[in-house]
Amino acid sequence: MKKITVSLMSVLLLLISCDQPEEVAEKFLPVTVMVAETQVISSTVIAACRLESSSGAVITAMNPGRIMDVVVSEGDEVQEGDILVELSTDQQYSSAVSASSAQLTAARRVASNAGADLQRAGRLRSDGAISESEYEMAVAASASSEANVRQALAGYENARSMEESGKILAPFSGTVTRVWAKEGYLSSGPLVSISDSGVMKSELLIAGRHLQYLAEGLPVIFSTSHYPSELFPGEILSFSSSVDPVSGLVSVMVQFHGSSGRLRSGMTGTAIVGLETSQNTVVLPLQALLHKDESSWEAALVSDGIADIVPVEIGIVNGTDFEIIGGVEPGDSIIFLGHHLVVDGSHVRVVQ
Repeated sequence: MKKITVSLMSVLLLLISCDQPEEVAEKFLPVTVMVAETQVISSTVIAACRLESSSGAVITAMNPGRIMDVVVSEGDEVQEGDILVELSTDQQYSSAVSASSAQLTAARRVASNAGADLQRAGRLRSDGAISESEYEMAVAASASSEANVRQALAGYENARSMEESGKILAPFSGTVTRVWAKEGYLSSGPLVSISDSGVMKSELLIAGRHLQYLAEGLPVIFSTSHYPSELFPGEILSFSSSVDPVSGLVSVMVQFHGSSGRLRSGMTGTAIVGLETSQNTVVLPLQALLHKDESSWEAALVSDGIADIVPVEIGIVNGTDFEIIGGVEPGDSIIFLGHHLVVDGSHVRVVQ
């Protein structure tokens, strides 16, 4: 009986010991942190971009003729006055130059004689050898001969102009963008187009929600597959003050300059418009933030091994980079790996 009592006591002691809670060691969650630093961040918008020359000309022949020679090709750089195309000069134009030249020579000879007669008539009038009316006739003859010289000179210049119309010259320095002229064909329609390669412009169409941020002079960067490793700076020249009611887009005119002639009219690429820029502000990647709800974000800070979940205020968003304008200060340690596993007050262990 005594043996049974001792056994029952052992069982009771075992049961009592099972009811006592175990001492559980507190767990430290391993996390990786980053230190908040100040950076520069910009809000940008990307749009398709096609370059157009700020000045251009489509050149046609003033007078019809057959194309004898096409001196330039597309892409050639030309200077003002360079010959682009030569046309056959009609024989009548050459004859007109010769005839007008002879008329001008004769008119100048007559004017010279009339001038000499006028001087002589002046001396004779002083001596009383001729009447006043005779002197006035000499004056009229001299004036008439001078008018004939001016008329002959105008005829000669016009004939020369008609003869020179067989040479198509560059009106300004630039790049030949298109050549329609073909040797042996008649010079009907456009022959050559030239654009000034100094400044390029483009019209961008961007979403209407960006209108409030637009301003003249905002920076624009152009990139193109023609120069894969280069970026060309520019700026906003002007923009529409309203949103198109059909497309919901805003028209923005931009310009690019200082490209040393490498940018050409017709080139396509993309333009990145810098809408807003913040200097010396905390910037965190999306990976380091907790999306609390549709419009609010949080960050998990860590100090002395304790996690602290704080709300943050977002400013400029550029891709996956977020400007933090409230909630995080420069130098704060931010959990960016493991932050989804911690709660406010969790004990954490920072690992590399």
